[in-house]
Order: sequence, then structure tokens, then C-alpha cells
Amino acid sequence: MNVLIRGIDRLTGSVGVFAALLIVPLILATCYEVFARYLFDAPTVWAYEIGYILTGSHFLLAMAFALREGQHIRIDIFSGKFSIRTRALIDLACYAVVLPLMCWLTYALAGHLWRGYEHSERSGQSALNLPVWPFRVVFVVAFVLLALQVLAEMAKRARQLKAPAPRGAGAARQKGGA
Repeated sequence: MNVLIRGIDRLTGSVGVFAALLIVPLILATCYEVFARYLFDAPTVWAYEIGYILTGSHFLLAMAFALREGQHIRIDIFSGKFSIRTRALIDLACYAVVLPLMCWLTYALAGHLWRGYEHSERSGQSALNLPVWPFRVVFVVAFVLLALQVLAEMAKRARQLKAPAPRGAGAARQKGGA
């Protein structure tokens, strides 16, 4: 099980780094558009569409990485008062609800991807008018990664529950993680 968790964490980390690097072409495209538009009075037909695709890809591909790093929103005012075991139980319950939803959403997005590919659907967002299926591939990959990371987090929380309870009042309040 540890090998599977480490593999998912490594994959999520690699994709997260790639997602972070998507900021570079986004900045370059945006700067180019600003210079072309305001200095040379020659706006591009591609910068807007490339910008929203890169922004969306950055956000989507970073979801699983954010979960792995514990950066999703929590209500710390409440969860900080719970023991590690109680937080692990709450996380497991939440993940048990989220995982089937991620699987269902991934399946639905795969159908949406296929229909866009079959019908040669175009974005219609700019004069560039890119095909939409490559961006929909990003959606599917992102939600598959998120579902895998949820699975890995469930295994980590289950491992926390199996571990012996820490001794002492201070140990019960320590920040949990696996």
C-alpha cells in the first residue's frame, strides 16, 4: 500500500510542478499581447484564448497537488481543536463522499471530451477558434489525478487510525499528516 501511496504522491507532485510551470507561457503570452496591443497597435487573435486555456489548465492540474500538500480550505477554528484521530475520521468521512463524486465527474467529463472530439467542436472564444477536446483532456486528467489523490489520502488517514494513539495531552493536539 505504501508503494501505491508514494506513486500517487509522486505523480501528483510531478503534475503539480508542471502546472506551476504553465504560469511562464501564460505570463509571456499576456505580456506579448499587452505590448502588441498598446505599443504597436496590433492586438493578437490568440492571446486571450491561450490565456484562459493556460489559466484553466494551471488551476485544474494543481487540484490534486493542493490536496496532497493540505492546501485546500479547512475550517481550522474547529479542526485545530480535534485530536489527530478525530481529524482523520472526519477526513475519511469527507473523502468517502468526495471519491464517488470524483469518479462520476471524471466519467461524465470523459463523455463530454469524446463528444467534443467526435463533433470537431471548436471554442468560439476568439478568432483562433481552437478545438476544445485537448482542453477537455486536461479536465479528465485533472479529475483522475484528484480521484487518485483522494484515494491516497484515504489510505493515509486509515493508516493514522491504525497507529497507536500518541501519549500525553500535547501530542493529541499536534498537526496531523502522513
